[in-house]
Amino acid sequence: MQEKPIHTLSAKKAIKKFGSREIGLSLVDAQERLERDGPNQLTEGKKHGKLYKYFSQFKDVMIIILLVAAVINFVVTIVSGTTEGYIDVAIILGIVILNSIIGYIQEDKAEKALESLREMSEPYSKVFRDGQVKKIPTKNLVVGDVLFLEAGDIVGADCLILETKALSCDESSLTGESKAVSKMVSDGLPENTPLGDRTNMVFCGSTVTFGHATALVVATGMNTELGHIASMLEQGKPETTPIQKKLSKLGKMLSIMVIVLAVVIFVINVLVRSSHSIIDALLTTIAIAVAAIPESLPAVVTIVMATGVSRMAKRNAVIRKMHAVETLGSCEVICSDKTGTLTLNKMTVKSFYVNGKTIDESEFDVTKNTHFINAMVLCNDAIENDEGFVGDPTETGLLAFAKKFDITKTKFNKLYPREDEMPFDSVRKDMTTFNVVDDKTIAYTKGAPDVILKHVNKILIDDKIVEFDAVQKRKFMNALHKMSEKGLRTLALCYRVHKSKKEPGEADEQSMVMLGIVAMQDPPRLEAKEAVMECHRAGIKTVMISGDYEAVAKEIATEVGIYHEGDKLLNGAELAAMTDDELLKVIEDVVVYARVTPGDKLRIVNAWKKLGKTVAMTGDGVNDAPSIKAADIGVGMGVTGTEVTKQVADMVLTDDNFASIVGAVEEGRRIYNNIQKVIAFLIGSNLVEVFSILLCTLFYPELSFFGAIQILIINFITDALPAIALSVERAEKDIMKKHPRGRKEGLFAGVWQMMIVQCVWQVLCVVLTFVITFNLTGDNLLATTMAFVVMSLTELFYIISIRSFHSIFVQNPFYNKWFWITLVGSILVDVVLIAIPALAGVVHLTSLSLAQWGIAVLVALSIVPVVELFKVVKYLIIRKKQK
Repeated sequence: MQEKPIHTLSAKKAIKKFGSREIGLSLVDAQERLERDGPNQLTEGKKHGKLYKYFSQFKDVMIIILLVAAVINFVVTIVSGTTEGYIDVAIILGIVILNSIIGYIQEDKAEKALESLREMSEPYSKVFRDGQVKKIPTKNLVVGDVLFLEAGDIVGADCLILETKALSCDESSLTGESKAVSKMVSDGLPENTPLGDRTNMVFCGSTVTFGHATALVVATGMNTELGHIASMLEQGKPETTPIQKKLSKLGKMLSIMVIVLAVVIFVINVLVRSSHSIIDALLTTIAIAVAAIPESLPAVVTIVMATGVSRMAKRNAVIRKMHAVETLGSCEVICSDKTGTLTLNKMTVKSFYVNGKTIDESEFDVTKNTHFINAMVLCNDAIENDEGFVGDPTETGLLAFAKKFDITKTKFNKLYPREDEMPFDSVRKDMTTFNVVDDKTIAYTKGAPDVILKHVNKILIDDKIVEFDAVQKRKFMNALHKMSEKGLRTLALCYRVHKSKKEPGEADEQSMVMLGIVAMQDPPRLEAKEAVMECHRAGIKTVMISGDYEAVAKEIATEVGIYHEGDKLLNGAELAAMTDDELLKVIEDVVVYARVTPGDKLRIVNAWKKLGKTVAMTGDGVNDAPSIKAADIGVGMGVTGTEVTKQVADMVLTDDNFASIVGAVEEGRRIYNNIQKVIAFLIGSNLVEVFSILLCTLFYPELSFFGAIQILIINFITDALPAIALSVERAEKDIMKKHPRGRKEGLFAGVWQMMIVQCVWQVLCVVLTFVITFNLTGDNLLATTMAFVVMSLTELFYIISIRSFHSIFVQNPFYNKWFWITLVGSILVDVVLIAIPALAGVVHLTSLSLAQWGIAVLVALSIVPVVELFKVVKYLIIRKKQK
């Protein structure tokens, strides 16, 4: 007999079917089920094996050209009837294989680094285990678990609703319907009920937009509705970042340049230079093709990105989307939440306005303020377990205060059970619960003071209900104003006896009795002020966006250095009264927004983007998701953030700290600078090789110059290894004192002038060394060897200068040990290669005397003062322009 679909079952039948309880599974039972059924994960598409990954390295256009060069060399060797060419082919293939091994290793490392980061940013779910709510990785959910769902959560598995209050879910990822679906408890729906109409169930991947509920997990992993869809889809392509796209484009351009240049040189050598045979012309063409290809560039850039992302994780910024790594370096505006980001998000009760007067928290008498303490504890969705409090920081702060009097949420829930509620939402800005107190249903409401003022017409003074007249309101507002001036966050509380038996509505929040105000403090983070100052030095505008009152927002903003006398502050009402065009006119002057809605955040992001600015936006609530998604860099809060916010974010802060954003920006700038240095070094060096071969071939066609073997040795040993060390250089000292780079800034911006200077000087050194040596000795092989040593050493000495865009004489030269290890190692390879006659013969070079070595080293060293002089000239020109 076919089993009935889950949606046809009642809650009780479903609990029995899956061997669970209303209070959830035990830890032991949950572990046994996890081991039996496996993790709650969608299986990934077919993963390629190691061999596939290795041979995929050969799909790169640059590697293909090298392989073509090897084939041509092999054919030429057969035609010419010599055996020397086979050694050349073997060396070319050997270097290609070694390069592909390096590429494979770095790609594998990058994949592992990203996998570890995915684990750090994996979603969590709140689940009942042994009767307590615990926060566990969603992948550890099992069938039979009971979830606690609330607004902002991403549903981790398919579930049947057990209990609910005003729960609504966005199921557009499954059904395509953008409108939120209301959920409810049911005794079972008809078997043929469509997926979108199964209102007694919530599905994996959907988002809770409103209310809360408990729900029984009935399917996990590939057995969920989302899993059924995933099984029909192929694995998506890996994410390609903008810089990788630029490099791909650069590779194609270089390939086209190689083909055009090679054809031109071949034609010149065959048709114009009669002394050149077709074989010689082919060999020269191969050398130029090899010289133009920076075959190690993709691997080195992969290293820069992977190590940079890992370093960001250590600084509490987990990158979820790779494009954020590059975008961070160009961030121009950071729009930051106040609570938890600029402040500690540790709300503690400091004072009260109760019984018509303001008192310190130590003066609060719980026996004389029973309704007040009831409202604090009962109108509260935070939960206490063995590990502490779980929930909104404001609500956990209220429970922490109540616990001083041995009052707990668990105890009060039993004494005064909750019958109904009107959950908090960002529109109403308040929350109401209906609890049975002394055989009466009491409605307790807490919320923003300005909202609560609209609900009340009476006030409780010393257990007597009196009219909330003009005098009482003035005293209330004076107390509120003084609390706000001190930077305290305020909540007002009120109550009324609920007389109706019908479903609660807005009428139940009218004609209420004011209880008073509770004032709480969330102090600024000590490191926030320095981080804001660093943003200012870096040319990054910092904007604070808060739902608090103007006085509170202004106080915190002033303390952390965002707001200064004369700066502009906008509140939500003023913002709502503005058109988008009016907002564009003033947005650059506004540093603080108070009493704003999530919709206001989206307007602010879009306004900055219309001005062409690269903007980062932080957020933690479900309603912050649109603005975070719209921002160039969406920043989610890892501690207090809802799952939906973290999933749409480009970057998640594991400590919710504003200083971590600034640290990530610095790291983003460092990554981009290092990539620029690597590109400038590798491309610049390859251009030196191309133009050196080109000039010597055109003006000295009767002489042999560099072949493919010598160029490959230079590219692999004296270029690739030091470039890898260059990729992990630390940030420049003034990296956060420069203004952000522009959106459309190219990869060579800021370094192209240095590349030209370096290229021209190195070409002169190499060509003149070759020409002068040949003219003095008449020895072609010796001239080629001297040019080889000068070229390889000038490239190695040039990298000493390009380690920094500033003078090397004001830097600590020894902080990067890997740089010196690879530099010295590359020089030793050069020495050994030429000093040992057998090796020199294999690569078509000859040994040098000490005097010849000395001359080559001195010529090569000249690149350092030339580049350093260029830096000084450039610095003086910039200073003159700034004046």
